[in-house]
Amino acid sequence: MNTSTTLGAKALATVALLAVTLAPTAVTGSAAGAASSERSAAPRTELTFTVDDCEGCELQLTSALGTLAEADAGEVDIWSSKTRTVRDGSVTFDVPTRRTWGMSVAVRAPWEGFTGYRTTVAWRYNGNRQGDPVTLEQAVTKKRASACWEGVRSREATVPLVVEKVRVEGVKKQVNGSIAFVPVTQSWLRPMREVWDGVLGSQDVNICH
Repeated sequence: MNTSTTLGAKALATVALLAVTLAPTAVTGSAAGAASSERSAAPRTELTFTVDDCEGCELQLTSALGTLAEADAGEVDIWSSKTRTVRDGSVTFDVPTRRTWGMSVAVRAPWEGFTGYRTTVAWRYNGNRQGDPVTLEQAVTKKRASACWEGVRSREATVPLVVEKVRVEGVKKQVNGSIAFVPVTQSWLRPMREVWDGVLGSQDVNICH
């Protein structure tokens, strides 16, 4: 379904992030083996996203839990996946289960122009409760949304996504962009961010709490 909507790229709310990189301490012998065993024993989730009419779309996952004060102090633990491409209507990630908590999903569709932001999946729109269905016609009327998923504790999970082409206000002119959301409202975390005609865009890491 063709829908025309406009997003002001310059009006996007951004989250300031100060990341601190800690140099790892070298470990050898039994200590290294123990650390490796601990990592391999951590629960993992096979996370599959299904999406129609988005062949070649690229998805990247990011998990960041913390407060803005912790972000300013460089104390937020941030994890990102490699970018993976939708093939035959789905894409699967093998991720540490704990990284699903506070997860945001960035989408890059083949049709997108120079928007100045990364299209981000809306896990919940204002006015919706967990389990509520969401249609495209409803999504484009929304003004606020959460980019943050509460996550899962299961070893396998499948999440349907809706990704549709829309017209947005790019950096220099109107271009093709995307609206991305879940068709059934998911468990979510704060904050609720401003969106334009349902389009959620990110210029930085989404800090979830």
